Amino acid sequence: MGSLNLYKIDEDKNQLFIQEMAQKLQRVDTLDIEKQVNGADIMFGLTLYISRPQDNKELNWNWLLSAFHLNNMDISPSPKAVLIVEKDDTIYAVTFGHAFFLVDKFCDRDFSFNFARKIRYKEIKTTALTSPHSRRNKTVNTYINYNELEFDSGESFAKVKAKADLPDGFETFKPSLEIGGSIKFTVEQASLDAVVNLIIYVENILATHEDLYQIPVFSKVVDTDLLDRLDAQLMTDVHDNPAQINISELDIIGATEIFNQNDSEFVIKYGRSEKQIPSLSNDELQVFCNENVLNIADILLNISVISLRDGISVRTDSIKNLIDYTNDAERCILSKGQWYKYNDDYIHYLQDSIGEIEVVYNPGFDFLPETHDAFLEEYYLAEKDNEQYQGKTESEIRASLKRKYYAERSFNLIREAHDGFQNFDRTEQRVGTADIELMDLYKDRTMFAVKIGNTSAKLCYVIDQSLTSVKMYKHQQLDRMPEIDTVVIWLVLNRQNHLPILDNGMPNINALDMLMLKNRVDQWKKEVRLLGYKPQIYINYTTGEGDNNAN
Repeated sequence: MGSLNLYKIDEDKNQLFIQEMAQKLQRVDTLDIEKQVNGADIMFGLTLYISRPQDNKELNWNWLLSAFHLNNMDISPSPKAVLIVEKDDTIYAVTFGHAFFLVDKFCDRDFSFNFARKIRYKEIKTTALTSPHSRRNKTVNTYINYNELEFDSGESFAKVKAKADLPDGFETFKPSLEIGGSIKFTVEQASLDAVVNLIIYVENILATHEDLYQIPVFSKVVDTDLLDRLDAQLMTDVHDNPAQINISELDIIGATEIFNQNDSEFVIKYGRSEKQIPSLSNDELQVFCNENVLNIADILLNISVISLRDGISVRTDSIKNLIDYTNDAERCILSKGQWYKYNDDYIHYLQDSIGEIEVVYNPGFDFLPETHDAFLEEYYLAEKDNEQYQGKTESEIRASLKRKYYAERSFNLIREAHDGFQNFDRTEQRVGTADIELMDLYKDRTMFAVKIGNTSAKLCYVIDQSLTSVKMYKHQQLDRMPEIDTVVIWLVLNRQNHLPILDNGMPNINALDMLMLKNRVDQWKKEVRLLGYKPQIYINYTTGEGDNNAN
C-alpha cells in the first residue's frame, strides 16, 4: 500500500517551479512512459528531484538531556523528493517527505476541488473550512457515518478527507482521498505506472463528468490592474493598522493540516535582525520589532519567515504568504500570498443566509444632523453654567459638550428620553479581568447594540460587542440584567441613499457594499440562534459627521 500526493502546477508558474526545483533539489534523471489515451499515444516525462541531507542536526530539546546528565543527541534530517510529470505543456508533481512545502506555492488551486466536485462520496471523514471575518476563521470538522459535504453560508472549503464511492473492481486507487491544494491518493502498489494512471484518470474525470456537488471555493484573481490595486491597498492598511492582519493558526499545505502554533518552530528575519520563535503570531512579530527598534507598520510585509521541522528549515516565506486579509471593496481575500475573489456560490449562500434575518426600519429613529444639533443645544442650555465650564468661552463649552455627547451617546440618550428605551450605554461590569459593556439599549425583552458608521471596519465593532454581551448573559455572568429573548444590532448608516426596500417591506441589507460586515453579520446570526435567541437588525440613517469619540 502506498500514498501518492498529486499536485497540478499552475501554468503561469511552470518555469518558476522548474527553476525552484533545480535550485533546491538535485536532479537525478528523466524516464519516459508512453500510454494510449482515447486511442492516441501520449508520452509522459517523469523527472526525479531529490534532497539527501548529509549533516546531522542537534535536537532542540538537548537541554533536557543535559539536565539529566545525558549526552546530547543528533538527528538525521529526513530526505525529500519531487517527481515531476510532464505531459505536453502540463506539469504535475508528486511529493515525498516534506517536499510538499516546496511545491505547494506553485500549485493550481482550482485543480483539486474541480475534481472533488465531480466524484461521488461514500463517506465524509473530515472537512476544513475557511470563514473570512468569523471568529472561527478556519474550522476542522470530523464526521462519523456521514456522506454529505456540509457547509454554511460564508464558508469556503480548504480540505476534504473522504472515501470515494468507486465501482466494483476499480483498481486505479483505493477509496480514501484527501483533497486540498493537492489530491492524496492511496494505491495498492506505488509505482511510476500508478502515478501516470492516476493522472489519466483525473484528467478524464475533469473533461467528461458533470459536477455532483456545490463546493464553494475562492477563484484566483488574474486581472493585473486589480492585483495592483489590491497590493496597494494592502500596503496602506498594514501601515495604518498592522493588527488587522491575521496570521491563521491553521494552514492547509497540499492535503496536510499545519497548525502554526505547534507544528513548527520559526525564525523571523528582517535585514540583519533575526529571532527564533516557538509560534507564529502578531504578538511574536511585535516583540521582534520592539527588540530591534523596528516599526512594524513599515516593515511587516518585508519580514521573512523560515519554518523549521525538528530544527531543519523546510521552507522560507515572505510574511505576505502566511497572512489572511480581506479587501472589502474588491470582494477579494489574500491567502498564501495569492489574491482570490469570492466566487458566485460563496456570495449566493451568504446572501440567502443574511436574507433570513428580520430587518426593521423606523424613519422616526433616523439621526439627522438637526436632531443632534437640537440635542446639543438643549444640553448646552442645561449645563453651560456648571462649575466645570467657568471661565470658558461659549465655543469652548460647545466643543466640550460635543465631545462629551458624541453621536452614539446622543442617539442612545434620545431613544431613552423619547422612545421608551432603557439606556445601558457606558454601563460596564467586570467579568474576570475584563470590563464588559452590558448593552446600549433595552426594550421589550430585547438587547440592542448600537453603532454609527459607513464602513465595515467601523460597523463590525458592534457585532463583537453584541456577541460578547449575549454570551455573558446566556451563561449568567452578568448581574442585574433584564430578561431578553431577542438580540439586535442597530446600524445607523452614515449615507445619503437609503437601502432599497424588499417586497416584504424590509430594507435589503444585501445591497450594502460591505462584504466584511455581511460575513460578520452572518456569523453573528448563527451564534445568536445557537444561544437560543432571535437575531434582528435595526437600520437607520444619518448624514452627520459620524461618531469619532466612541469605540
